[in-house]
Amino acid sequence: MKKLLLLLIISLTLFSCEGPMGPQGPQGVPGEGMYWKYYTYTVKSSDWELVTSEDGLNTYYMYIFQNADITDDLYLNGYVLGYLVQSPGTNDEVITPLPYTVHRGSTDAQSGQEMLWTETYTYDYMPGSVAFYVQYSDFAQQQPSDMTFRVVLNN
Repeated sequence: MKKLLLLLIISLTLFSCEGPMGPQGPQGVPGEGMYWKYYTYTVKSSDWELVTSEDGLNTYYMYIFQNADITDDLYLNGYVLGYLVQSPGTNDEVITPLPYTVHRGSTDAQSGQEMLWTETYTYDYMPGSVAFYVQYSDFAQQQPSDMTFRVVLNN
C-alpha cells in the first residue's frame, strides 16, 4: 500500500501541468455595478416643523431635505437606509438604524410627579427628497433638539 501511494505521488510530481499560460479569453458581458452613496444631515432645533391635526392632536415634528440622487430608478429598484447619529463628533458617537424608539422618564420639578413618555424617530423618502420625523407618545409640543441623521443610498 505504501509503495502504491509513493508511486502515485512520484507520478503526479513528474507529470504535473506546467507550461506557458494560454491566451486571455474574451471580455465578459459588463455587469451592473452597485451604487453606494451616503449623506449626513443636521436638523437644527429651530428648523423642526410642527405638524398637527385640526383638533391639535396627533402632533409630530418633521424636516425634509431635498436630494437629487434619490431618483425614480433608485426609488423603484434600490433602497435608502436612514440612521440617527447620536452624540455626533464625540468619542461616544453611535449610528442607530431608523426607526428608533427610546423610552424616557423624569420627575416634574414642581409637583414631584413622575412623567413617562416615548420618543420615536422615523424617516421616509420619495424621488427627490428624504424626510425625518420625531414623535412623542404624549404628543407634547416640545421642540426636538439639534439632530444628525445619515442616509445611505444603494442601487
